[in-house]
Amino acid sequence: MGRLLCGLAAVVVALSSALGLALPRAARADDTPPPQAGRLGLIEENDGILSHQDRHYTQGLRISYLSGSLPQGSFWDRSFDWIGVVLPMYRSSAESQRRFEWQVLGQSEFTPKDTHLVPPDPTDRPYAAWLYTGFDWLQENDGHSLHNLEAQVGVVGPAAFGKQVQNGYHAIAGFGKAEGWKYELANRPAFQFSYEYHRRLELELGDRFGFDFVPEAGLSMGTVMRYAEVGGLLRFGNALHADYGPERIRPALSGTAYFDERGLGTGKFHFYLFAGAQGRRVFYNRFIDGSKEIENPGIDRKQEVADFVGGTSLFFTRRVRADFSAVLRTAEYSGQPRKDSYGSAEISVQF
Repeated sequence: MGRLLCGLAAVVVALSSALGLALPRAARADDTPPPQAGRLGLIEENDGILSHQDRHYTQGLRISYLSGSLPQGSFWDRSFDWIGVVLPMYRSSAESQRRFEWQVLGQSEFTPKDTHLVPPDPTDRPYAAWLYTGFDWLQENDGHSLHNLEAQVGVVGPAAFGKQVQNGYHAIAGFGKAEGWKYELANRPAFQFSYEYHRRLELELGDRFGFDFVPEAGLSMGTVMRYAEVGGLLRFGNALHADYGPERIRPALSGTAYFDERGLGTGKFHFYLFAGAQGRRVFYNRFIDGSKEIENPGIDRKQEVADFVGGTSLFFTRRVRADFSAVLRTAEYSGQPRKDSYGSAEISVQF
């Protein structure tokens, strides 16, 4: 595993250089991050963290690279200007900060509650997996508002390797394997476009501590999911100026990947606690609506879904951050016997 991660990091650095992403220079002796420092991030989401069960949204994994503030006139900086021709909020100003995230590799897995039943329960959600890569254009315009435009492309179906990843891990850990993956949703190319707006409303308490509230609203369209969202995150701590909340795997209440280490100030350790909620009006969910391609009549998607989240974000010498979240999600389909819960953990490192 260590060799694999080292190899992946080397690939990310090489490809980032080839694509023109800003990479960090050598660290200074005072441990202050060099300008234009990039970050490598890893998110793991799993229902087993809280419930010790495999059901519904059972696993999410993503590896990503976040650039530092983009140099003016660089290729990626100009790409924001191209977007700004259509979306005025992406036009440059004296106060704007632009960062670029490359979602190197992501995968989400879904299973029914009873993974030993063959064929699977036709009244439960089907087996499915979604493998993707993607890009985010993140622009902070006035130090208090953030725009996030995201594009993802990949595949839903056996080519997403859901069976191999889940059962491979279960074999290593000594768990029973899921028996019904041969009934998963069929292969289909997939894409997703999403936009979110975040606003940071602050109440300073002194000595860099304070409260803030980060309302957000957005829209997602594509062949994976289509929904409108609105939500908000309440936070307390001494690291509120660095971001808009922890990053999460969509769909979720996410502060996005945006991170500005200068917002942490001095000191070796910073943190904040957070709690929030997001409501979604769901118009299409491939992982539920796709059940009708396997069973007749399949299961019916619920149009209103809500997430409730709480957790903490920790920052160590500006170079390492760790985020931990617990999520409660309301029923996503008619007849679902109970709400779902899962945990999310992220670590990102400046390199």
